[in-house]
Amino acid sequence: MRRLFATLIATLLLSHPAQAQTKAPTAQSQAGQPAPAGPKLGEELTAMGAIRAGNQARSVPPWTGGLSAPVREFEPGKHHPNPFVEDVLWFTVKAGELRRYEPRLSGGLKALLRRYPDSFEIRLFPSRRTAAAPQRLYDESIANAARAGLSDNGLVLNGAKAGVPFPVPANGAQAMWNHILRWRGETLSRTGTTVISDGQRQLATSVFREDRLSGYSAGQEGRPFHYRRTQLEPEAEAGTTLLLQGTLDPLRVPRAAWFRQGERGKPMRAAEFAHDTPDPAAGGIRTADMLDMFSGPLDRLDFTLLDKRREMYVPYNAYRLNAPNLTPRDFLWPNHPNPEFLRYELHRVWVVEAAVKAGLRDAFPERTYYLDEDSWQILMADYYDAEGNLARYGEAHGIAHSQVPAFLPAMEITYDLTDGRYVASGLDNQHGPPVFGKPMKPEEFAPETLLRKGRRQ
Repeated sequence: MRRLFATLIATLLLSHPAQAQTKAPTAQSQAGQPAPAGPKLGEELTAMGAIRAGNQARSVPPWTGGLSAPVREFEPGKHHPNPFVEDVLWFTVKAGELRRYEPRLSGGLKALLRRYPDSFEIRLFPSRRTAAAPQRLYDESIANAARAGLSDNGLVLNGAKAGVPFPVPANGAQAMWNHILRWRGETLSRTGTTVISDGQRQLATSVFREDRLSGYSAGQEGRPFHYRRTQLEPEAEAGTTLLLQGTLDPLRVPRAAWFRQGERGKPMRAAEFAHDTPDPAAGGIRTADMLDMFSGPLDRLDFTLLDKRREMYVPYNAYRLNAPNLTPRDFLWPNHPNPEFLRYELHRVWVVEAAVKAGLRDAFPERTYYLDEDSWQILMADYYDAEGNLARYGEAHGIAHSQVPAFLPAMEITYDLTDGRYVASGLDNQHGPPVFGKPMKPEEFAPETLLRKGRRQ
């Protein structure tokens, strides 16, 4: 609560000309009742619930549809071209200017500036609201505003279909469900490199293939998503696989997970792969619920939605970072990426404060999530330990894939602020681009597949 109060006071005192803040419209109740009169979805608000207009200072532009059709230079089978290669750097935030820009910075960005004042900086570019989705997702999102609801203390989602469940969220749990079920295509397959830095000179690399089937996005009944992560390199770990099956009602159909070590290992249920269990693929820097910035379940934390969206400097449109001519060693330094390859912009975000429920324990009992108003992607996350110290910081550096259209991370990075390590994942520069729309079936994600299939499945 002290952090929340301090954040609100600092925001009110900010004198930067782009400060304008907008009060979030009142949403429907948890039971799915229509909202009182106010800004309308599809009009003043986009179908995703974002404020369509720009801000008064024009530093946040209006949303005009995003990148909803293939850009001119796009070629199937190749990495998405950078549509903003001619954008000029707006300005740079350095450690010495932290006080001036502090209200626009996440706790993690402030920590990086303080810890690495001689090497880390935040490079700001013109804001481009590129996030987009197919029209049917917009139609379903608007319909969800009147029919979706939560029950059982926010654990069970009812009535939602395909689109964002709660385009105008009334509470933190609704906002987190929006992130979990956000649009990334009906199916997604991608291969990427994961790099773990020891904070000195050593960069350990591994390669994973991720496959995701979203029955929810397809408007189908049953489990909302299936996920498989298969390790391809190094050779000694090849075939190591994690399977996850999501749920909209964990009380009736529990979330399920299985794990297999190597190609010949025995598949085992991995019920413990949840909450603050360390993720072995991330060197223990990340926990299970840090996968995809937050992957649930929601039963250990209470989520509080701030009643005002904030204009903040966030990672966005990371096309330069995603260039196919780069290797991870070209832009990853021992303590953080080379700032020359990172792009930050001013965007409006929803802010969700999370705290562990009374009587429960978690390695990171307090957290702050920053959700993009246009896509519902969590862009940044601060993680505090039991002593109240900022111990982890995560970022999602996303790009808009105009040919789908969809907005998803080109890199997720998590910093261990206690010892200087970090893990960066999803780096597909040396691999092919993500494949959207590849035919997949739920049975391909069944645990039985681990008995007969390895890395080449």
